[in-house]
This record gives sequence, C-alpha cells and structure tokens, in this order.
Amino acid sequence: MRLYRVHTLVEVRVDVAVKDHVRAGIDFQLGHFRAADPAAPSAPGVPQVRFLPYAAYQDRPTVHFHLARGRAGRSLHAPASRYAVEVTADGYSIFSDTGETLVNLVVQLAVLRQGMTFLHAAGWVDRRGVATLLPGPGGVGKTALLSAGVLRHGLSVLGDDLVLVGQEARAASFPRAFVLKPYHRSQFPHHFPTGRRHQRAWLGPVVRFAQENVPFRGVLKHLARRAGRLEATSLWMQQGFTGPDLFPVPVATLFGADRVASGGRVGRVIYLERHDGTEFEEAELPLDTLVARSLAVLQHEWVDFGRWFNQMAALELFSLPDYMRSVDLAIRSACGSAERALVRIPAHATPEELEAWFARRFGFAERPT
Repeated sequence: MRLYRVHTLVEVRVDVAVKDHVRAGIDFQLGHFRAADPAAPSAPGVPQVRFLPYAAYQDRPTVHFHLARGRAGRSLHAPASRYAVEVTADGYSIFSDTGETLVNLVVQLAVLRQGMTFLHAAGWVDRRGVATLLPGPGGVGKTALLSAGVLRHGLSVLGDDLVLVGQEARAASFPRAFVLKPYHRSQFPHHFPTGRRHQRAWLGPVVRFAQENVPFRGVLKHLARRAGRLEATSLWMQQGFTGPDLFPVPVATLFGADRVASGGRVGRVIYLERHDGTEFEEAELPLDTLVARSLAVLQHEWVDFGRWFNQMAALELFSLPDYMRSVDLAIRSACGSAERALVRIPAHATPEELEAWFARRFGFAERPT
C-alpha cells in the first residue's frame, strides 16, 4: 500500500496489487506527498481516492455511453481501456491496469470540494510567504523563470507545471517531478542522461513516425489495450528505442528538499505567452481573461484524458456545469486581489534574455507595499 497526502486536501491510497507502471505514473504525479506510514488512518473529513487493480472491479452496468457503461451517479466502466471508477461515500475508487488514467483528474475533483483547483502554472514563494504564479501554455518559459528564481534569487518552489489555488488568495504547492525537455538542456545540463541511450536519441522521432503511421494502428492499439499490454509495449518501445525526449527529475534533485514551499499568499499572477514580435510586451490582465485562459489551458493540458473526463460527466459522477463554476470561483478567490499582468515573450527569446527582462521589469520577489 502507498499513501499520498496532498496537504490536507485529499489522500490517495494505492493498493499493493496495482501494476507497476500504474504505480509509477501515480508516483510521478504525487511522489512528493508520499507518506512514510502507508497504514496511517484517514484524516477526518479529507476526501479519499483509492487505486485498485482492474481485476478487483465488479461490473454491474445499467447504462451504456459510447464505449463505456456504468450506473448513473455511481460508476463508470470502460472495458476496452481496462479501467473503472466508482463514487464512494468519501471520494472515489479507481480500478485500473492502464497508465492512461490520469490521477490528477480525480484529485482535481476531490480538491474542488475544498474550494481549491489546479492552475497550470509555475509558482514560487519569497521569504515573506508571498507567492508569484506564472500561468501559461507549455513551452512558454515557466520553467526558465522558476529555475532562475530558485537557483539565483533565493525563492522556494510551489510547482513547475501545476499549483493548487483557491480559498482567499491561497496557493498550495504541487511539486511533481520536473519533465525536462530538449529545450531545458542549457539550464540543467547535468541532469540529462549521457552515453549510449543519449547517443541514439535520434531514433525517437523515427520510432514515433512509425508508431503513428503503421497500418491498422487503431486496430493494433485496441487489441493491445484489450490484452492489457498497451502500456507495457509503449514503455518497452520508449525505453528500448527512444532517447531522453522527456526526462523526469524529482524537484529535490534539482533544487534540494529544503527549497520546496508548502504554500503562500498569492501576490502576483503573470500570464506568459510567446508572440512573433521581437520585443517583450506587457499588458493589463483582467480577472475574467485570466480565468478564461487558465481554465482553457488546464483542459488543454489534459486533452488526452478528455474522453474519460467527459464520460464521467455524462454518467453523472460529477456535474460538468458545477465543475466549471467551481474552478472559476477558485481561481477568482485566489487571484482576484493579486497584481496581474500579461507578458508576451518574443518567440526566439532565450531563457537568459527572459530572466534578464523579468528581473528588470518585475523582480523575482514581490515589491513591499
């Protein structure tokens, strides 16, 4: 059994019989919150998410929805994908043999009960406990600024990709492992693999092209999933043939365990985007714009799991309109009183140029009022 305590917002328990690749995916997302005592009793009033092996699910379908089935308001079962989810008195139970099940979607549903939501953003906290959040799409420069702030300006990490926000300007950390990509190599050269695996990195695009264009790809993928071998086969191909295109590294490895904050008060929200101009630009960021963009970016990041998410909503495991309203409210509660700005970064600006401009314009710690 593994137990993850995400602050006091949700607890995730993973049964020992859950397959290794599923547990590895959960640990990638929640490893920072793994508890030393997995047998510890549940905290009163804290939503519970339980992961169990797919074989433990007892199918009692009454309603069909496309390729899924289940009981309205109670359960969803997707046999072809080998996962099921049930609503319980204190949260959710997930039965899965597939690494495609994104644990963060269910964590999101659980933390919304506590008035919090995920924000797709990097974030840090200064010495006074004031948080700066940098929402924006992937590849825009969030990691570059966060790394600069922590390594050279004495700040503490909230998260590189996701931060929890809500409840009267509150930000809580979600320091999942950093996913280093090729464009991060200049910032973290010592954390990229070397040797034979690195030397054959050129094979990655070739294998991905073959995977995407193989005849009957959909049929083969369906058969592998039905046999419970899709994730194992994908993992084998990634480890055996592709280079380090995506390389996860724990936050403590990059910055040190003492540089991870628990949370802070949201003081600044600076939305980042790239543009085709040659100059850095800054504009006002109305709260309505921030909310709309942040909600869209979060859903875009989870697009691969959108079908599963919408199946749950269609079978009334949660209310989609209530979900959208709750996310809207949590972002407004967290960011409504903060300093806000929209920053447009030249498409070809380097991490060093971004850091220098940001330091001149905003500084890495909130200015005292």
